[in-house]
Amino acid sequence: MKKTIFKVLVGLVFLVAFNVLFFLLGGTERTTTEWISYGFIHFAYLCILLTPLFCKNKTGRAVLNASLYLRALIYFFIALIAGIVFIAWNPEEILWPTIIQAVIAATFLIMQLMSVTANEVTDESLARQSKEKVYIQELASNMREAMQSAQEPEARKKLRSVYELLNSASTGSCPEAEEIELQLAADVNALCMNAQSFSLSQIDNSILAIKETLRKRNAIINKSRFA
Repeated sequence: MKKTIFKVLVGLVFLVAFNVLFFLLGGTERTTTEWISYGFIHFAYLCILLTPLFCKNKTGRAVLNASLYLRALIYFFIALIAGIVFIAWNPEEILWPTIIQAVIAATFLIMQLMSVTANEVTDESLARQSKEKVYIQELASNMREAMQSAQEPEARKKLRSVYELLNSASTGSCPEAEEIELQLAADVNALCMNAQSFSLSQIDNSILAIKETLRKRNAIINKSRFA
């Protein structure tokens, strides 16, 4: 709560200081050009205050969030400088001050919205990669447990070979590999559940099936990458 109040107070510092100077130095009787500049400056500052709404506190988002803040700050300073120039110059014709400020604002909004959209796509990609990584890690973890529980040294050795394959498998994936990955999970889980009761020949057969499924999965993923 205190942190939120502090942020609000910090955010109000510029607005209070700018408005005090604006009205003390020029009073309340202002030209249309001055009010237009006044409005665009406040709009630019509002864009900074609203930037946190488009930022997410997620791992890997620091650089993406920083780019949004940086762009908003750059726009604010450009709008502030342009606004001060037009207030000091105070031309009677409002066309060019309005056009210039509007073009600057439109350029910022387009770039910012494009970045927000790109960040959403990046978030989806990171989430998918995380899910894919967990999928392989879970299979490798299950196989490690089965390996450690195996009583016979030969069976443990065979299970270790599968664990090492899974542990070194690519964590990337693609929609085309979804079906084969379900088959891989079924094969691995079946071996893990029955490793204690399987004979060595049955373990060998299961391992061959897993290796073949894993080979097909890798081939599908590699093909999708170069498609």
